[in-house]
Amino acid sequence: MKPTNQCPTSLAWQKIRNTVALLVVVLVFTGCFRHYFKTNTQTTADPTILDSFQKSKKYFIVHFSDGNIFGLDNVSITNDKIEGNLVILPDEHNKYLDPAADITYPVKKKHKSTVLMEVHLYITNSLSDTSRLSVPLISVNRLDVYTNNAKRTRANHIFSVVGIVAGAVFITFVILISQVGYYY
Repeated sequence: MKPTNQCPTSLAWQKIRNTVALLVVVLVFTGCFRHYFKTNTQTTADPTILDSFQKSKKYFIVHFSDGNIFGLDNVSITNDKIEGNLVILPDEHNKYLDPAADITYPVKKKHKSTVLMEVHLYITNSLSDTSRLSVPLISVNRLDVYTNNAKRTRANHIFSVVGIVAGAVFITFVILISQVGYYY
């Protein structure tokens, strides 16, 4: 039998080191550096606010009471009515459709700019015409305007950096301990 240069405890330390390294990599890619948005739910639709959203090129999404969801193009707000052309919801606006009110949600960085441009109108009417919407603003019983939750995003990024540094220090410590164990 050929002698080996490694002691049995060194092999155990290598397994521990590899497991910890794998765990750190998995944690970094699943929970670190996330972005968050909040819904800012309102129960009424103010025509002035809706008009400002329309002028700032926000994307309107209409949720009908029967569960149908459409995009709204060529939006106009006049005489306490909202009007526009109903369109099939594009894929990029099909990801964060019905969050609970006033809760913070994670959003992928690549979707962040799209999600933060959305205005969700929940109306009491069911879908009757699949091409055009014209309803009084009083029919809007919920309005969600997604905004960046900078505080939660910043906290996540700080904890991510702290976690990565702590993980690196721990892995370095494990490597050094395993090397010391090898020589003694």
